[in-house]
Amino acid sequence: IISITCDNASVNTAMFDKLIMKLPNFLGKNAHVRCFAHTVNLTAKGVLCPFE
Repeated sequence: IISITCDNASVNTAMFDKLIMKLPNFLGKNAHVRCFAHTVNLTAKGVLCPFE
């Protein structure tokens, strides 16, 4: 596994901790690519929130 792309949920961090223990060659936190589209969506929601 070279990398895993996922949303920014904290469950994903726990999953990476388990993968690090199970797969000795896994790059761990360095292989965690947070989904850019999800990050942009969260930012847009935060910016637009005052206009609701």
